[in-house]
Formats: sequence, C-alpha cells, structure tokens
Amino acid sequence: MAKKSSGVRGSAARWILIVILVVIIGFAAGFLYSRYGTGLFGSNIKPGYLSNMDSIYVNSISKELELTATQQEVVQLALKAELSQRKALTQEGLAESAIASELKSTTASAVDVIRAALGDKTDTFLNLVKEYNRGRSIPVKLVPAKVYFIVADPDWSVKAEEHYVVDENKPLRALESLIEGPEDLSMGMPLPPTTRILGFTVENGTAYVDLSREAITEAYQYCPVSAGGEAMSINAIGNTLTEFPEIQRVKLSIEGKTQGEIDGYSIEEYWGHFGLPSEITRNEEVIVP
Repeated sequence: MAKKSSGVRGSAARWILIVILVVIIGFAAGFLYSRYGTGLFGSNIKPGYLSNMDSIYVNSISKELELTATQQEVVQLALKAELSQRKALTQEGLAESAIASELKSTTASAVDVIRAALGDKTDTFLNLVKEYNRGRSIPVKLVPAKVYFIVADPDWSVKAEEHYVVDENKPLRALESLIEGPEDLSMGMPLPPTTRILGFTVENGTAYVDLSREAITEAYQYCPVSAGGEAMSINAIGNTLTEFPEIQRVKLSIEGKTQGEIDGYSIEEYWGHFGLPSEITRNEEVIVP
C-alpha cells in the first residue's frame, strides 16, 4: 500500500506540475499576443513586412483567399498604418535599424487587427506575406517621389507633393501614393481612394496601368469632376509616372478595357468630358510650383 500511495502522490505531483506549466504557458502566450500580436509561437511578421508589399500583390492574395470587401478594407487600413509610421520615422531621419525597432509595436497592432478580421484565414495570409518578403531587406528603404494632385483654381493645374515611397518598383508605389491622396487637403484627388491598381507593367517606355472600376464609378464622390478636373486627373497620373526616366507615356485601362460600359458608366468617356485618352504624355504646362 505504501508503494501505491507513493505512486499516487508522485502522479498527483506530476499533474499539478503540468497544470502549473500550462497556466504559465497560457499567461505567457496571452502576454506575448497582447504585446506583440503574435502569440507564444509567433507569426514571424517582422517590422516592414506588411507595408513592403505592393497593392497588386495584396489584391491578388485577397482574391486567392476570397476575402470579403470588409476584410480587404481592414487589411488595407492595417498596412497603411504601418506604412504611415514608416514614412514619419523616415522623415525624422532615423536609420533603417532604428526604424525597424520603432515599428515593432505598430506592426504587432496591425497583425492583431488582421487576425481579428481574417480569423482562420490569418495564418495563410501571413505565410503569403512572408513569402513576398523572402530575400528582401526589412524594412525596404523609403525614398522621396514627386506625386501630382489637382489644384482647382480658375485655370486648373497640378502641383507636386514629395511623398515617401518604398524603394522597389517606385512608379507603382508613386501611383499608389497618388490614390491615397494629397497631404495638402486643399488639393483635389486625381482618383478615388477606393481605386485599386489591377495591373502595372512598363515596356519600351510605356507604362500600362489597369485600374478598377471605382476610378470612374466613384469619381463623383471623391474627385473634382468637371471638364477641368477630368483633364487634371489625366495630367496628374501622367506627370507622376513620367517623373521616372523609364516612363515616357502611359496607357490607361479600366478592368482590362478601354471601351464599353461598366456599372452603367462609359469607359471611353472616363469622367464624361474629354474621355479616356489613348495615350498620356507629360504636360509641363499645367504644373504650378
């Protein structure tokens, strides 16, 4: 009996130890998740991973995972939060290592937000994020780029702002920044902020840009739609992209088309005035300092 009692006591002690360890692990996991947004085992999403991604890649994985419109919006907001912090830190003149350190809490919060929105799709999404960043420096350096916006004065014009963009496929990143909008809120949006870039390639000096339907169907909600506003929308896009020496002209399409209708809106008419040009080139005459 003595041996049995000793065995029972030993077994009980082991179970107590296991329970204590589980409790400790649980507290540790909870603390790490609340602090870093990664849980005990971590998501390995390093600072800069999220905002390194270009919008075309984000759109493609959103489609692959069949994310709802709300989920896509949450993801975009989380990515923009990290990128906004990166821009602020870059403007302060911090070194890349310091930026990565300062970004940790912002990235952790962004991962938390994504996890809450995506649920059981989170791990797949984060794995695709890591796949994109394989072999890239973390975070990729931000560099200044000129991005043009509409000045709605009587003569209509465009004016450049200096925006910081990811130093990788800079023309695409500059166009993304154009869609996000100006820092000077007195200037007009060349495209609705809901516009998605569906395709972007550069061949023989021509940038082929495919935009989502919102570029025309939601222009009235966000942009100075008029004959002058439409002309400056086209000029802002063209002048932003031709800031880069590899681009001399731009060809626009809406969801792969340059003609026809989409949601009752004529693609070739663009915003209903001058229409969608077959080719956009640089126009220095409409630029104001």
